Amino acid sequence: MRKAEYRYYEISQDLPVMALSGKKWETIYGTDNMHFHNCLEIGYCHYGNGTIYVAEKELPYHAGTITFIPKNTPHRTCPTPEERGKKQKWEYLFVDVEEILKRGFVNAPEKYIYVEQNLSQKISVLENAGSTKTVTLMQMITEEIQLRQANYRYTVSALAFNLVLFFDRLDNENIKFQNNSRETLDYTRKIISYIELHYMEDIGEKDFARVCNLSETHMRRIFIESTNITPSEYLNLVRIKKACEMLAKEKCSIEKVSNSVGYPVLSTFMRNFKKITGISPNAWRRKALENPENVITYQVSVFKGW
Repeated sequence: MRKAEYRYYEISQDLPVMALSGKKWETIYGTDNMHFHNCLEIGYCHYGNGTIYVAEKELPYHAGTITFIPKNTPHRTCPTPEERGKKQKWEYLFVDVEEILKRGFVNAPEKYIYVEQNLSQKISVLENAGSTKTVTLMQMITEEIQLRQANYRYTVSALAFNLVLFFDRLDNENIKFQNNSRETLDYTRKIISYIELHYMEDIGEKDFARVCNLSETHMRRIFIESTNITPSEYLNLVRIKKACEMLAKEKCSIEKVSNSVGYPVLSTFMRNFKKITGISPNAWRRKALENPENVITYQVSVFKGW
C-alpha cells in the first residue's frame, strides 16, 4: 500500500465549506503523494485525462468527471502518460459534512446519524451524464463564497446540504465505486475516528490497539504504512488542530487550551504547537485576531500542503 500524507484544512464552523478554484488549480497534477484530508473532498475536472488512485482502486477520469471522496480516505490524481507535464484543471470543495448535516437535520438527529455514516463509507465517481446537477450546485456554492453577498453563509450551507444529500441518494448503479477498502485502511480509519472522538483524554497507542483488537506493534506498523506517521504523531496533530480552533474563537488562557485538547503539561503543549505550526500559541491567536479569514485556510500539517 502506498504511503499517504495527512493534509489538514481549517474550515470555519461559520462557513463549513471551502472552495478551491481559479488559476491556481489549472496546473500540472501527478507530482504529489497519496494523501487524505480531515474533511470531504468534492472535485470537478474541467479538462484532463488520467487515473484517480483512491483507497485500493484505480479509476479513470476525464473532462466532466466528479469525485466524492470522504475524509480520511487516501487518494491521488495522476494524468495519463500522454498528459504528464501538461496542465489540467480541477476545482474542489472541501466540506465539513458533520456540521452541514447537523444544520440540515436540526430537528431530525436520527437522520443525521444515518446519512453521515452512509456518506463516510461512500466514494463516488460520476461521469458527464450524472454530474450536471452536481456541477451546477458546485458552481453556485463557489460563486456565493466568492461574492459574499447578504446572507451568503446561509445560502452556502443550504446548497451544500442539497449537494451531500444528492450523493447520499445515489444508488449503487450510479456509483462507479463504493468504498470496500482493505483491512489495513479499515484499521487506519478506525484509529483516526477514535482519536477524533477522544483526543482530549489521556489516550495512547495501547488504546488504539485495543480498538482494533491488535497488538500495539501490529497496529503501529499498519498505521505508519497507511499515513507515513505514527499514531502518536497523528494524535498530536489533531490536538494542535483543535487548539488552533480554540485560540481563534475563544478568549481563554493558553493553559486552559492546553488542558482542553489533552495536554495537562503546558510545556509539552507549547513544544508540540511550535513544532507543528511553526509559531507559538500567542502568535497564532494574534494572527487570528488580525486576519480571521486568512487563518481559516492556514494548514496545520507535518507535511508539505497544497
